[in-house]
Amino acid sequence: MSPETPGLWARVLVRALVVAAAAVMALGFLGPGAAVLVAALTVLTFVLLWLRVRNRRPSQALLGTPRPPGPRRPRDGA
Repeated sequence: MSPETPGLWARVLVRALVVAAAAVMALGFLGPGAAVLVAALTVLTFVLLWLRVRNRRPSQALLGTPRPPGPRRPRDGA
């Protein structure tokens, strides 16, 4: 990702807001130690998902696209 990627800063801002919201909710319910843990785990999740998408091979990128339907084979019992 380069800084010129469209929507990059919007995605970063939304992810930062999600991390802050998770930390605030954990702070209110569980305390400061849990808030730090929840924030760290949320950031780690975003980083791991980003690395997974970034390091995907071209052949794996095509696995998500549906295949066109092939010819139908007759069933044995019908």
